[in-house]
Parts: sequence; C-alpha cells; structure tokens
Amino acid sequence: MKTSTLVAAFALSFAAAGAALAQEATYELPQPLSSATSRAQVQAELQQARANGTLSVTEGDFQKPTPFIAQRSRADVQAETLAAIASGEIAARNSEHGSYDSKAYRNGTDGVRIAKTAR
Repeated sequence: MKTSTLVAAFALSFAAAGAALAQEATYELPQPLSSATSRAQVQAELQQARANGTLSVTEGDFQKPTPFIAQRSRADVQAETLAAIASGEIAARNSEHGSYDSKAYRNGTDGVRIAKTAR
C-alpha cells in the first residue's frame, strides 16, 4: 500500500470519528411531577408505619442480625486449645514449612507451659 493512501485512510477515519462526536447537546427540561397519592395520604401512611413499628429508618433495619448462640462453653474451648498445644498441633500449624528451628515443634511441652503461665 502506498504511503499516500495510508495517510488518506487515517485522515478519513479521524474525520469520521470527529463527526460522530460532534453532536449538539440537548437539554431535557424538568417534567412536572404527577402522583396518584396526595401529600396528606403519604403523611398518614408515615404515621401509621411509625405506630405499627414497621418504619425502616436505616439500612441496618432492613436485615436484623440473628443473635449468636455459642455451641460450646468457654472451658471446653480452652481445654481443646491446651490439648492441641500439648499434642504439638498448634506449633505445627504455626511453623514454617520445612523449617527445623521451631523449639515448640520439637518439644511439645513448651507450648503447654507458655499457655498455662499466660492464664
């Protein structure tokens, strides 16, 4: 392809793109509002919702959270944690993969002693 045809094709494409973007701005005038309910009816519905307790005030009122109910007691969780420390499970989970310098991993009793003194 000749250079002059290539330049002409680019110029034509830029001209077409410029023409597509060169539209006049139109402004839509605000339209008058029309409603089926009157202001007095809306205020009466608002008072009724407040009286019934069905008025949603914030976004948090749309979905009430369910209260948390524990499945196990605190003592059970503490006993399970101490058992995991004694068996070395906690140290194994917290150690680096392939690392042999973890004292708690080699000697499982260190973690139990630390946990008992922390209480």
